[in-house]
Amino acid sequence: MNLSQLRFANAVATTGSFTAAAAECFVTQPTLSNGIAQLEGELGERLFVRTTRKVALTPFGIHVMPCIADVLKAQATLTLRARAFLKPERSLIRIGTSPLISARLLGLMIEPFKRQNDDVDIVLREMNLSDLYRMLEEGQLDVAFGVAGVHKGPWVTSFLYREALLFVPRGLEWQGRAGARSVALKDIAEETYVMVPDACGLARATRALFRSHRRKLHEYPGEAMSYQVLEQWAGLGIGAAIMPRSKLSIRAESALPIVDKSGHEVTLPFEASWRRGSADAGAMQAFAKHLREVVPAIVQGLDAGDVAPTQ
Repeated sequence: MNLSQLRFANAVATTGSFTAAAAECFVTQPTLSNGIAQLEGELGERLFVRTTRKVALTPFGIHVMPCIADVLKAQATLTLRARAFLKPERSLIRIGTSPLISARLLGLMIEPFKRQNDDVDIVLREMNLSDLYRMLEEGQLDVAFGVAGVHKGPWVTSFLYREALLFVPRGLEWQGRAGARSVALKDIAEETYVMVPDACGLARATRALFRSHRRKLHEYPGEAMSYQVLEQWAGLGIGAAIMPRSKLSIRAESALPIVDKSGHEVTLPFEASWRRGSADAGAMQAFAKHLREVVPAIVQGLDAGDVAPTQ
């Protein structure tokens, strides 16, 4: 097992294509395919299943891919920390993000800062809520991007954006649809919902939504380990699901925005957090200013489709 093989697998998982992954890794497709085959041989199971239409992770691939991503992120962090020590004129900002953060919008928010501050290295790490804020508190992260208000602490916060929560019907068909463009929470309150573990903020936000409407949330006893599985289980009829728009596949035409008892669309707010005093000088001071002054303008200029998945 080597880092190239892990990069190949991560690229296929990200792009959903062996061809696109080979281009991203600057290798030929046979080289990439052979590297993944060797990795699968060492791990003992296939990571991907290929059909004439798409490439998808196997259940084993879904299980181990977060570990592969963690190894690659650790290698990138090691490289940048070494560079920061050897070349102290460069600064480093370490950002931890909840898996719920839209990857597309994350890029749109960070890229302008990177262009204006080419002497600052930015390291991104995706992690669950408990690790995210623990590492922020311990100084292992400089900034945390997550669901607003789910983890109270002595942080300075800055609002990032809101994203619509959508109802995915059981079996992808809802009896009350009849051409509707949205669905009231009261009309779907008796459904049974498949959930992900309370590690990213989605389960906590879903439970809080039902509590705020004085409704009992009926949860399926099992747990899906990814948003992809959550959507697949809804499609299989195991239960309905509630998901942010950006985590739905482009095929989820049956999903409907949820409106509350006042008729307003239900959204999930996200915020950036950092330790008090950490942004008093240097690169973090510039980044905090970027989060407060530039990011709101970026987000304001977007519509709902900009956080949705693209082909």
